[in-house]
Amino acid sequence: MIGREQKLEALYNFGMIVGQNPWFAFLIGFLVGQVDRVHFVKELTDAEIAISISAARSTVWPSDPFKATVRGITMPNTYALARTIANDRAPICVSLDFDHARDTDWYQSVLLPSVAFVKDAEAAAHEQSEMLWKQMDHTLDVYRECRALLKNDTERRRELEYYMKTAEAQMKKLSQEMEELNRQMKRISESQ
Repeated sequence: MIGREQKLEALYNFGMIVGQNPWFAFLIGFLVGQVDRVHFVKELTDAEIAISISAARSTVWPSDPFKATVRGITMPNTYALARTIANDRAPICVSLDFDHARDTDWYQSVLLPSVAFVKDAEAAAHEQSEMLWKQMDHTLDVYRECRALLKNDTERRRELEYYMKTAEAQMKKLSQEMEELNRQMKRISESQ
């Protein structure tokens, strides 16, 4: 999985972003102490311990600066969270939101797509890859069917051409998702 040093760097860098807030400074210090349990994930769904921290200033729709749940129970503040999970052994899944997070290498290098990758990265990647291949197959079937119909049915030309363009756009999107999955798996395998 992703190494301690990379996780520590991410925590330290994010700590510099939110360091003026004592509640966040406390939480970052706590997470540094629990770094082996910390996993940065894009999507927190299904996490036993889920922490979302936002320091984004340039957002159209602001989000809560701190949101955390432990097995479905909402934590009111960082201190209550730390007390609750201090002796727990479950993975701590953290999602960070800050300006330019998508372009920040130190965060992107530790970010996993979902909680499933925390539990078993290889199985999660295989499952996601299978899902993408099925979607690609279905999209290609739609494209081929429209193309075959277009030869015989000129009255529906505009409709069929629209579906073909939609299928082409969907294939492009799915190909990009597959490339991203391959990049993430390469990154994960290199850090092991």
